[in-house]
Amino acid sequence: MRTSKDELLFRAMEHAVAGRAVEARRALSSLESRLQVDVVPEDLGYHLFAMAVAHRLEGSGARNPYLNPRVEEGGRQIDLFRSLMTYMPLAATADVLANAVLEELLGTRGEATLVDVGIGQGRQEARLLRLLSRRGVLPRRLTLVGVDPSGASLEQAESTVAKVASEVGGTVRFLGVEAPVEEVSEATWSKLRELPGPRVVNAAFAMHHVAEQPGRAGAARDEVLRHLRGLDPVGLVLSEPNTDHFGASPLVRFEHAWRHFTHVFQLLDTLGVPSEERAAIKRFFGREVEDVVGTVDEAARCERHETAATWMERLRRAGFVPLELLERVRPEGVHPALTLRREPGLVGLSWREEMLVAVLAVRPDIARA
Repeated sequence: MRTSKDELLFRAMEHAVAGRAVEARRALSSLESRLQVDVVPEDLGYHLFAMAVAHRLEGSGARNPYLNPRVEEGGRQIDLFRSLMTYMPLAATADVLANAVLEELLGTRGEATLVDVGIGQGRQEARLLRLLSRRGVLPRRLTLVGVDPSGASLEQAESTVAKVASEVGGTVRFLGVEAPVEEVSEATWSKLRELPGPRVVNAAFAMHHVAEQPGRAGAARDEVLRHLRGLDPVGLVLSEPNTDHFGASPLVRFEHAWRHFTHVFQLLDTLGVPSEERAAIKRFFGREVEDVVGTVDEAARCERHETAATWMERLRRAGFVPLELLERVRPEGVHPALTLRREPGLVGLSWREEMLVAVLAVRPDIARA
């Protein structure tokens, strides 16, 4: 059942989509007059959604939150992600699950290659290297390919990985590919296919950023998955939010975003996170809300999330099948606030029976080779 604040927020979005700017601003003003952001934890969520609707009314262009610093507005998105990984169990638990699978795929190899799509600053890889070392299964030689549109992030990732490799006594060769994964050249894909095997692919919260042309129904991400299948990896691990902010119409997408992020915010409010860090994490998600809800130009949007079922179907079309290994993984460090939903090739991270994040693991379909 919707509350009075819900009704005002949804009414504002309906007016905004219909082009009734005066009515939309009136509803937003009425909503904001009822909010006590500094007192009531849930009110920051309403405020962030209201700002996104206001952004839509202004017709402002989309701003990729990872490629635009916006330090004056509370810090870079990649830095706010640090707070999220420290305090929020969704991304951290997905990281634990993904690394448990990657450990099995890479461990005890003489030589191996890990291709990481959207490597960011290399924090997951640092944890993976320490895990492999702690278990005594670090490959003798590991080639790590970081694909990322940010050159600064790639430099940080290379530095981070080099430092950890030195600490654990590993031999790691880092190769940076500075480009969105959908813009990687055919020549580069060809070079990646020549890297020493076995090859493994990881993509943590990155594939939903693949840029798409209007009306193409995900053709670019399908093409990326086909290129990744062309690397003939022994396994691919994909971590993604479980919601539809891609194919849905603006109003339906708003409803999906409200449901998803409200659950995320409610989970965060139960964790006893310090107020400043809790606000920083909500600002991180607020920038995603601004993109999902507030961007009018569909081609300019960055946060095009899809459900786990949709991703699995895309993976199957690209020539993958569920990796049985994921069903056997029982890693340490799963946060007690979450429940795990296990399906073939998928582990869903749920709170109050709502699957918020999914980790998928697949391997090439040998029958289609």
